[in-house]
Amino acid sequence: MLTAHFYGGLLMVNPELHLWRAVLVAGLDDAAKAKTPADAAWIRSRDFVLVCHLAQVDPQAVLRAYRPERFLTAKKAA
Repeated sequence: MLTAHFYGGLLMVNPELHLWRAVLVAGLDDAAKAKTPADAAWIRSRDFVLVCHLAQVDPQAVLRAYRPERFLTAKKAA
């Protein structure tokens, strides 16, 4: 599952970290499904960088690994 990449083994160790990683994944999902370039601009914003820091991940590493098609083809959990 795609989100496992961001969560690693820290799912319930730190609830705040879990929350911010969920926010990051949701933002990446929204950007992948954006209808206009402006809708996808979040991944280049200061807010994106802040969320990455709160999620304790490197923003540049996230951008290098980001592939919108992964979100578009990912199956939803039942």
